[in-house]
Amino acid sequence: MERINNLSDLFLLVQVIEAGGFSPAAARLGTTRSLLSRRIIALEERLGARLLHRNARQFAVTATGERVYRHAVAMCEAASAAEQAATLPGAPNSLVRIEAQGLLSPLVAELVPGFAAIHPKIRLSVSTGGSDFEALLLQQADVIFSLRETLPDSGDIVARSLGDVRVVTVGSPDLVRRLGTPEHPSQLDEAHCLSYASETSGYWMFRGLTPRRRNGRMASADLGALLSAARAGVGFAQFPLYMVADDLGNGRLRTILESFEPSPLPLHALTMSGRVVSDVTLNFVRFVQKSVTAMSERWEHLVPLTV
Repeated sequence: MERINNLSDLFLLVQVIEAGGFSPAAARLGTTRSLLSRRIIALEERLGARLLHRNARQFAVTATGERVYRHAVAMCEAASAAEQAATLPGAPNSLVRIEAQGLLSPLVAELVPGFAAIHPKIRLSVSTGGSDFEALLLQQADVIFSLRETLPDSGDIVARSLGDVRVVTVGSPDLVRRLGTPEHPSQLDEAHCLSYASETSGYWMFRGLTPRRRNGRMASADLGALLSAARAGVGFAQFPLYMVADDLGNGRLRTILESFEPSPLPLHALTMSGRVVSDVTLNFVRFVQKSVTAMSERWEHLVPLTV
């Protein structure tokens, strides 16, 4: 019986950590904060280890809690997989509708095939046209990936952190040889800049400077076209690191203005709260979370962050 209690309390631990605290987790689960707190304390006593730091002003996960959480998530995923094994193909919750804003479309395009390969019975619908929060509330999307710093002010939407996205300024080696390496963003000639053009993005960002648009040599909402132009030496450009990591690794592109790299953008997966979000959707979000973490570790070795 004690082991059974451990399993249920480990499930509650996952909910508390992913919700970012006892109160939001209690709201999602339809229970009380005090009950959740008692269950987690009882779990800590049985394990003989502190899992969470908590007081009136702070909620944080201990190092031991992080290790326990990773195993507990795997346990929850296994339980969900067991339930899905009994679900008939074509059932409503076998579809995950995914939306991502333009800058995130290359990342989603890279991750979705991996998830589809290990979940062949789950159908995926991917839209990369935008990230309108209303799509969740109207149940037109199951998960929205967002790089916005301002998250929706709605108790019906849960924002799950997936980490941060670094933005780097790059150019081809030939372009750098022809024009030289700029030491300050003010030395960038707009005639040699490639800009991402969209309603919500397109601003050049540098640490310590106000973001601004550049009337460069080429502007496009097609990230693939901009990347091809950057590879061809048409101009300098700013891209999410995940989009140019391979090019930096093989030398087709190189970074410039490293000391002015802007603060990373927060990446979130937005879903509905409570019972409205399906287990299949949560499994997909956790898959993306693990994949982004692994990618970030690889990118950090490739392009160390300059503080």
